[in-house]
Amino acid sequence: MSVWRYEKAQVFGVRLAALAGMFVFVGLIIMGRIFYLQIIEGDKYTVLADKNRTSVRHLIPQRGVIFDRQGRRLAENKKNFQAVLIREETKDYKKTLAAFERLIPLSEEEHTRILKEVPHKKAFMSVRLKENLTFDEVALIQVNTPDLPGIQIEEGLMRHYPYGASTAPVVGYVSLVNEQDEALTSTNPFLDIAGYRIGRTGIEQAFEETLRGTPGLERKEVNAFGRSVRVLEKRSPVAGEDLFLTLDAELQKYALSVLGDEAAAAIVMDVKNGDILAFVSAPTYDANVFTMPISTKNWEKLLYNKKRPLQNKALTGVYSPGSIFKLVVALAGLESGDISENTSVTCTGKTKLNDHVFHCWRPYGHGKMTVQSALMHSCDVYFYEMAQRIGPEKIIETARRLGFGAKVQTDLPGEKSGLVPTPEWKLAVKKDAWRTGDTLNLSIGQGFLNATPLQIVTAVAQIANGGYRLTPRFIKKTAVPASDDKVPLNKGEKLGFDSYHVALVKKGMYDVVNKERGTAHGARFDLNGLKMAGKTASTQVRRITMKERLEGIKSQDELPWEYRDHAIFAAYAPADKPRYAVVVLVEHGGGGARTAAPMAAKILKEALRRFMPRAAGEKE
Repeated sequence: MSVWRYEKAQVFGVRLAALAGMFVFVGLIIMGRIFYLQIIEGDKYTVLADKNRTSVRHLIPQRGVIFDRQGRRLAENKKNFQAVLIREETKDYKKTLAAFERLIPLSEEEHTRILKEVPHKKAFMSVRLKENLTFDEVALIQVNTPDLPGIQIEEGLMRHYPYGASTAPVVGYVSLVNEQDEALTSTNPFLDIAGYRIGRTGIEQAFEETLRGTPGLERKEVNAFGRSVRVLEKRSPVAGEDLFLTLDAELQKYALSVLGDEAAAAIVMDVKNGDILAFVSAPTYDANVFTMPISTKNWEKLLYNKKRPLQNKALTGVYSPGSIFKLVVALAGLESGDISENTSVTCTGKTKLNDHVFHCWRPYGHGKMTVQSALMHSCDVYFYEMAQRIGPEKIIETARRLGFGAKVQTDLPGEKSGLVPTPEWKLAVKKDAWRTGDTLNLSIGQGFLNATPLQIVTAVAQIANGGYRLTPRFIKKTAVPASDDKVPLNKGEKLGFDSYHVALVKKGMYDVVNKERGTAHGARFDLNGLKMAGKTASTQVRRITMKERLEGIKSQDELPWEYRDHAIFAAYAPADKPRYAVVVLVEHGGGGARTAAPMAAKILKEALRRFMPRAAGEKE
């Protein structure tokens, strides 16, 4: 009996020791885990715990205002009340959204967007539900706050463009941040802000960082139900910087009205300092439609319009400059010595090169031409003959000196470079050697050569100011416009042209407009003694066959719109003391003299009336 009791006690002791050992082991594990969590990983979990009790939101700053040269507002901010949802402040965001929709109906598109956006956003980030709320809608939401956990009303700002369509090519527009933006800039604090809009085109895009400012921050303590208890920290946002453009909004608006329904571009530049006073692309679009999500119908209407309203033709359109390039050839010949003031050619209406005939635009020719009269009459044969003497290398070098074949400004994004073809380029790209025919095509601004309207007006402005390099600019250094008479010539790099040669080319441009047989004589004007000088161009978009020449070339009006020549006119005024240069390019306009020159004259006259006191009285 005693033996049994002894064995029983012994077994009990072993079991007790095992149990105690197990408790010690488990205790060591727990203590180790506590040590790991509190000491080693303590900082990490302190942060996580802090996040559980706080809500952090970025506050949107006021975007900088964009003004024109006279202080008119081109882009401003208007109050915008919007409802947002913060997922971490509601237990069931779908239930909350349903309650919201019973008060403020959402479209199917809006509802789908919200359900897609909420799960992908961080819990503390706000999701836009509805914008542009009326005061009645705001009051309705606030009255029902207890039934709408996680929904807040924010007083934000909506971008507004007072001049809408007329300034869109320069100012651009902003639109809502999308998934692509988030993927590219995932660390940007602005992406946390519901309804934040980013610059997409024009000045809004180019100066995004300058205009948007610095976001503020609000850190709130929330309870277990996600309700706000108190504000722990608040930093006010810093507004973006304002910008003053060189643009004159009223001249811009006028120039657009002159272009009418045409697919066209128009630019006015100050030849002294490169200021862009007007920069028009037509047809255009109202920038305000992009501040809210644009409907599929309206987007397709813009996208599939054959006149391409979404393209900034003044900046990204590339065209053969046509006879305006004869100014380049004339300068190249005069500078090289291959042409003198008295070098003459008799134009019979054509030039023969081996088996090929190159025609002048005037079938029966112009007779005896010098460089000045050849510019006045825009004689093709004169420049065919001179180009063979000069050679392509000198013409190409002169073109590049004037800004062709390269971007000429730094303010607006998306500018095209155009193309000045070279023998090396043709061999590399076309796999063919340069031929004399290429030189002849180059001499009249056709063939592979192309340029933007901005390059064309820059070249003409540099000829007008006597041969000083200009950099077109859209941003003014100060908000106050200088008096017209006090703006000095921008003494930048001199292009190296002989002043007498430049003056001779300018005489030819004066004759184009002011002599009776000049190609733009019909567009002449006299504003209290102020006249213009210019150069016409009509560039072919189709090849005229020999059969058509024999049967009779169809007039531009007989052709379908898309087969008509592009019409270009570049000019400056006053002719005696140049101040403003202009270019007008009308796609399929039919002729520079007939279509583009009268438009350019109207725009140039308006610029003179606005900025030069001498233009007060107009003479016929």
